Amino acid sequence: MIGKVSVERLRKTCDLRMLDCATSQDVKPLEAIIGQERAVRSLQFGLGIKEPGFNIYVAGMSGTGRTTAVKRFLEEVAREKPVPGDLCYVNNFHDPYRPKALCLPPGQAKELQEDVKGLVEGARREIRSAFESDEYGAKREETVKAFQQQRNEIFARINERAQKEGFLIQATPVGLLTIPLKEGKPLSDEEFQSLSPEKGEEISRKRERLQDDLKTAIRQARGLEKGINEALEELDREVALYALGHLVEDLKEKYQDIPEVLAYLDDVRDDILESLSQFREEFQAQPSPPFPMPGTRELPFRKYGVNVLVDNSELEGAPVVIELNPTYNNLFGRIEKEAQFGALVTDFTMIRVVLFTGPMVATWSFPPRSCCAIYSPGIA
Repeated sequence: MIGKVSVERLRKTCDLRMLDCATSQDVKPLEAIIGQERAVRSLQFGLGIKEPGFNIYVAGMSGTGRTTAVKRFLEEVAREKPVPGDLCYVNNFHDPYRPKALCLPPGQAKELQEDVKGLVEGARREIRSAFESDEYGAKREETVKAFQQQRNEIFARINERAQKEGFLIQATPVGLLTIPLKEGKPLSDEEFQSLSPEKGEEISRKRERLQDDLKTAIRQARGLEKGINEALEELDREVALYALGHLVEDLKEKYQDIPEVLAYLDDVRDDILESLSQFREEFQAQPSPPFPMPGTRELPFRKYGVNVLVDNSELEGAPVVIELNPTYNNLFGRIEKEAQFGALVTDFTMIRVVLFTGPMVATWSFPPRSCCAIYSPGIA
């Protein structure tokens, strides 16, 4: 039956006394998903799976707030999860084509980067100072004199024998020559030719024996030269190790609970000892980026850099990552290259950041923006 409706019944009214606020500014934004109980249960179930490799697909009309609602939901879940570790790459001094990836506790990747940078700068100062000291100069001179004395004794003995046999040993640009003497003076070619055959053969036999002894003396002298070079290298290594030792030991004490870092610090120390010529040059501390930019590959200290890929020092709980362009490079990282002498080259400092490491909650939006995917790789 059709009838008239009064004005009072044309609209629904609400008793404002039912509200617990004076204005909408007093109301906190909703953090839950309203009217989607089944979707909420699905998210809770999916995010509760501990094994990796599971995905959640969220679909709906554009503009309905799916991404915002899901992000809030994930942040609440992630807040209760552990903070994942940091990731950095360092040089493999035994095989530079296979750099080492170090997984460190949250916040320690940047610390290691700064510590190694300080180690290299400190090594340059300490090593150069040690090699400029008077103690090192005196020790080096003493070592050289000891070998030179042995060398002089070897040639003194061969010279004494040569004089007894009637010969003079003379140094020339082509080597040492044995020259026969006559009445204390060198025998010329004309005088030698004028000698009797018996006397000439006797001088030739003596010369051959003397030349054999001279070759033996030269071999001994070369052995001494090799020995002095080895002794000086060992002296340099001992001096550098003494100057470098306390710097390395301080870092090893700081990272004593991380065996991979201890092994890396040992490799850095050994490589510095093998590259002393670079560290003996004049040191000038200059500000530099965490690792050299492309085009500076010639820097000899680039190999000691620490390339930090993931830094979770300021993170609370597991990360929630939104990737609007989920390409392979954006998800798993990339290795950049630079041109050098017409060829493309790379090293560990050109490995660029990867999207995630360790426990996390990640949301990726795909075009068209009517859906999003949620990936939970082994949330613990």
